[in-house]
Amino acid sequence: MNRLLLLFIGMHATVIIATAQNFIQVAMGQGYRQQAYYRLSDDAVTQLANESWDLAFTTIGMRDVGISVNESTTSVTGAPAPELKVFLTSAASFAELMDTSKLTTRLFNDESSWEKGALNNMANPANPFDFGWGVYNPSNNTVVGNCIFAVQLRNGAYKKFTIESLAGGVYNLKYANFDGSDEKTAAIRRSDFTGSTTALFSFTSGATLPALGAWDLVFCRYFTLLDDGLGNLLNYPVTGVLSNHGVQIARVKGVNPTTANFNNYKDSLKTRLDVIGYDWKTFGFATGWSIPNDLVYFVKTPDNQVYKLVFIDFEGASTGISTFEKTELGILSAVNNPHSTFAEASIYPNPVINEATLAFMLKQRQDNLQLLIRDLAGRTLWQARAAGSEGLNAITLPALNLPKGAYLLQIINGNDILTLKMMQQ
Repeated sequence: MNRLLLLFIGMHATVIIATAQNFIQVAMGQGYRQQAYYRLSDDAVTQLANESWDLAFTTIGMRDVGISVNESTTSVTGAPAPELKVFLTSAASFAELMDTSKLTTRLFNDESSWEKGALNNMANPANPFDFGWGVYNPSNNTVVGNCIFAVQLRNGAYKKFTIESLAGGVYNLKYANFDGSDEKTAAIRRSDFTGSTTALFSFTSGATLPALGAWDLVFCRYFTLLDDGLGNLLNYPVTGVLSNHGVQIARVKGVNPTTANFNNYKDSLKTRLDVIGYDWKTFGFATGWSIPNDLVYFVKTPDNQVYKLVFIDFEGASTGISTFEKTELGILSAVNNPHSTFAEASIYPNPVINEATLAFMLKQRQDNLQLLIRDLAGRTLWQARAAGSEGLNAITLPALNLPKGAYLLQIINGNDILTLKMMQQ
């Protein structure tokens, strides 16, 4: 117990305690042929070919019914990029024949959030039940589709499709050729993607991809509005970084990245998915790609872990490699909330080899604390109930024989949650 007390005495009173620094490279491949989904906690990267999926369905909550289009395009020198194009049609019913000459309303994703995908952008903002592709019916807790869409696949083929409904946690999709032939349906179940924020669907395979699991940033190509030099805003493909649902990022310019302190910018965190975006780099025909030396990003993940990212190199289409320095700053926990139950907490030893001790300070006695150990995909691996007295408490955690890696330990008192990062040796 004395050793635990010394641990508490030695802890800094500031919000963030800096730890390890690492140089990370994330590759999109030659010509940006892949999207690279990156996880900050363990630097895991999942690469998906641009053409591997077409639509992304959010799988988070009932009122989160975003449907996005895969805007990633491969950069092909001297040839048109093989784009996926989605259009809103004027068809009154799915049986109506389609004409490619009438496809004038191309849809693009909104860069503010995944909940506002390309298929959500026609929603009436004055109607809270309108989600663009469909309207929510509160009498049966179902979103009923009311739009017919057309898609031009990367191979040039056309199909029409509609999202018939979202009912009972299942997106019901129907699609066919323009003349109505080869009609098919697909049921996309949210429950199949626990731990993921989206389900990715391919018209070519007629199926969803395996669940991505937890990720924080995706390095990809996407469309954004840019000035064409004549005062017109046009959707143009760029290469950049977008953040996942629940990730918050602060962009800080004009500072020394080495000395920039998160505590000075924690109120600048934003949930927009394009805070990092594409403009952390610039291109000059004489100089190639360059990175500013006064730009830093602070990233807070949904588990309240905070990181500092400083980009240092971009190799462009030759390799698609982005290089950045990652500094793990620690957990922004409920300890910093003056209304929190908790005063401080720690796991010892950490990394954990067999058993470990959870030590925590309470501001007052609590008789019904919940303890959880989760993996990074959110799955609960162990849970228990405990009581704690005012002051210092110590609880022995059992040996769970978990695979080597990072886990989250949470102490929960009602809506008050303290999260610790636990490393299994």
